[in-house]
Amino acid sequence: MFKLVISILILQNLLIAINKEYCIAKTNIERVIGLTKFNNKKEFIKKCNGKMIFIYKDNKCRFFTMKNMKFDIFIKDRNNTSLFKINERKKVCGKEIIEYVNK
Repeated sequence: MFKLVISILILQNLLIAINKEYCIAKTNIERVIGLTKFNNKKEFIKKCNGKMIFIYKDNKCRFFTMKNMKFDIFIKDRNNTSLFKINERKKVCGKEIIEYVNK
């Protein structure tokens, strides 16, 4: 259990392998952790410049949830951009899903 906790903490830090402008989530664990690791919008802006890109191998639809989030965001998939509020669940489609906040 201790090794699992350490591994998750290390992976959380890898999530912030920042591309100088935003955070990129490519692995399953990075995508699961997503924006839940940020306590507020200000912290998300500071660490990821207000944008996180989720990259998938398959160009298909999937569900995103805001169940454990602490602030609202915008979400963009291949079809549209919309406000994504706390406790919502949305179907998004594409190889690249972008979550962002206005600065």
